[in-house]
Amino acid sequence: MHPTDCSKLISYLPPGMQRVFIGIPIDRQSQQHINELLKPIKDSRQDIRWMAEKNRHLTLAFLGNKTIAEVGNLLRLFDETYQQETHFQYRLASLSRFPGPTGRIIALSSEPTRPLDNLFQITSELLQRNKIEFDQKIFRPHITLGKIKRAKYVKTSFYQQTTISLDITKVTLYQSTLTDSGSIFSALKETQLKLAAADF
Repeated sequence: MHPTDCSKLISYLPPGMQRVFIGIPIDRQSQQHINELLKPIKDSRQDIRWMAEKNRHLTLAFLGNKTIAEVGNLLRLFDETYQQETHFQYRLASLSRFPGPTGRIIALSSEPTRPLDNLFQITSELLQRNKIEFDQKIFRPHITLGKIKRAKYVKTSFYQQTTISLDITKVTLYQSTLTDSGSIFSALKETQLKLAAADF
């Protein structure tokens, strides 16, 4: 965020705390495909608050408010945790309401594949090993794209099958900052996954 926007920050965090999560950023080509998929919906609906393109991600673990020391420990461990993992493609099966047919979130989602589930397990082990508490809900991979403003009055399912495949090449430790216009997600640390042998 630009320094002149600092007055717009909404501070709900105690001093020395950061609100963080671990996730996968969306590659540029997938962003373009998502934008094409959403354009007809955006043109016809005024009852959805859309997430900024730069904020789109696939969450591996939501950590919530953590001390500077805990975040610093994660920063030190990030590369050794992920840099030996191989990058891969992950297909998003459908666009729909999430977590169910009456949910207020519009998301792209699919079942976890073995490589994605492996990243999730590695992430969980990293946090458990270092006694860092995190949200341990069942892993349901999805990318939040928008939120319906008055979901209980909206009957549309928004369901569409898709062929969008993410190019998963990095894992990111994000900081979430609340502002008067919504949350801003910024990367504190990014670790590149290694290329597969066939890519050399």
